[in-house]
Amino acid sequence: MPKPFPTRRFLLSVIFFFCFSHSYSQTKEIQKLQKSLPSVKDSISYVNKINRIGMLMYMKNADSSLIYGMNARTVAARINYKKGAVDAENVIGISLALKGLSREALNIFSQVLADYQEMGDKPNTVQLYMNLASLQMQVGNQLRAIEYNKEAMRIGKDIPTDSIMSRVYANYCMANTQLPEDSVHYYLGRSNQIGERINDKSLLIGNKQILGIFYMVRGLRDKALPLLESSLKEAKEAKLERLELQGLNAMAEYNATNPELAMKYMEEQMAIIESSGYDELKAPALFSMLRFAKMMGNIDKERELSEKMIDAQLRRQASLQKFIGDYVHYYQLQENNKDLERSQKASQQKIMMLTIFSIICGILLLLLFRAYKKIRTDSKKKAALYDIIDKKNVSLSEADAMKSNLVSILAHDFRSPLISTLYMIRLLERNTELTESEKESFYLTISSDISGTLENFDATLQWIKRQLGEFKINFETVEIRSLLDEAISGYNAQLNEKGINVINNVPEGIYATSDKEMLQFVNRNLLSNALKFSPKGKTIAVDAFKNGSEIVISVKDEGPGLSDGQIEKLFSISSKGGSMHEGAGIALSFSKDFIVKLGGRIWAENRNIAGSIFSYAVPSNPISNKAMETHSKIVA
Repeated sequence: MPKPFPTRRFLLSVIFFFCFSHSYSQTKEIQKLQKSLPSVKDSISYVNKINRIGMLMYMKNADSSLIYGMNARTVAARINYKKGAVDAENVIGISLALKGLSREALNIFSQVLADYQEMGDKPNTVQLYMNLASLQMQVGNQLRAIEYNKEAMRIGKDIPTDSIMSRVYANYCMANTQLPEDSVHYYLGRSNQIGERINDKSLLIGNKQILGIFYMVRGLRDKALPLLESSLKEAKEAKLERLELQGLNAMAEYNATNPELAMKYMEEQMAIIESSGYDELKAPALFSMLRFAKMMGNIDKERELSEKMIDAQLRRQASLQKFIGDYVHYYQLQENNKDLERSQKASQQKIMMLTIFSIICGILLLLLFRAYKKIRTDSKKKAALYDIIDKKNVSLSEADAMKSNLVSILAHDFRSPLISTLYMIRLLERNTELTESEKESFYLTISSDISGTLENFDATLQWIKRQLGEFKINFETVEIRSLLDEAISGYNAQLNEKGINVINNVPEGIYATSDKEMLQFVNRNLLSNALKFSPKGKTIAVDAFKNGSEIVISVKDEGPGLSDGQIEKLFSISSKGGSMHEGAGIALSFSKDFIVKLGGRIWAENRNIAGSIFSYAVPSNPISNKAMETHSKIVA
């Protein structure tokens, strides 16, 4: 039974074809890529293109494939493009394998496989396993080749796009010649399913050839012939040169018992080899043709083919020597580059160490300079510290004086009303002849005095807390009219007693974001003062309006009014104690302090007619900066 393939090298080239072939003409793609190279500006794209050309060139001319691979490797190393460098090594490994340098190819493939695995490139990892399987078939280790193909199938199942698996299944059938017929159909069927889905015509034609060769090897010639003939016809129509070459070789082997017909197929194959430049296939083809010429007994043809084969072998030997020389030169350059890289790395390490040493020295000098500077400034700092201590002592003295003034203020503002109240109580005790209306009047007066005293006391406590401790502003949204209604309601009894009418002219819907309790303290104080200094039967008017970004609140009374001196000192505390507005106590100064803390202002003025107007303005929404936050702390 004739063998379907006369040489292992042809089988190797066929398997490499299945690893990398596509559904269009190889020659046309090479020409297209070569024409595009001068216009490529991106270095990475340039490396990818010459790697692709090298991959397509291996069947035509392994020497050219090696040159393209070496060029790609050099450029990729210069631009630090790792994947491009690994792809180039793969091209070089295939070239070495086709030239019969199996050991060198195996070393390169092993390193390339490790690089692809490190990069997590599963598709190329699968292809490398197929390359290794092809290389093992070249050296006659079929079991090892089957193991590599099985590993390729295992890894390929995890690849999201499974087009690579179509090649894996086909290669497995070619590598494992002992597969049962149903297994061959199973794997080729799965490969065809993928090929039909992605419309890969070269794969479908190649699988048909594999099945035909399988039947031919098993002696099932009736099943083999239709497959081989139809696959050859389809390869010609699709202009797939490598499939056409493989089909012609298979038909020649199929007709080995008819050497004249086999010779015609081989001559047609040789014409394609010579016209398309498939130099690596020329010697194997001539060997087959010589074998058929001997079977024909054509001595002249045998002599002609022998001469051509000797010439092809000589050319091949010369090409191999040149190839080995190029590879050795390339290998030596690579080693020199590695030595140079190691030398540069060592130099960089030395430079880095010197840089670090210089930085450390600079840091030490800087630290020494800073220590020297610190020593020089210590005396100045001590002098400044002594000055601060002196100022603190002065401040403490002033604070102590402030406390003394505070005691004076409390004595002045609380002692008189308390003495007056005590006098009236004793008068009531001693004078039993007073009428009920007179007693009622005394009681109301006492109650009013006590209420006023308590208000001043509350104001004083608030002020003391602010002066001596910590005070918090609690911002919230308040409705001004409701706020004033609440403040007015606290004085209903006193208003009724004096027959004073309070008119709240504040419209509804005016809102402010402020501290409710602080505003109410101010509102109560202003209302209390207006009530206190308004004659009986008069009117107090409360108004509010929005003026830009602030709310203005006013309390108008019909009392005696204020002198210029009183207005000037109205909201301050005298160093001798007491308020500038008789009877107003210290509450007005606290009111001013509260309004200022809320970001506002407070003032007083006389009306055109009798009476005075006390007004204050606060922001409608002061919470816009970090300076005013909810629950912000204000420390006196």
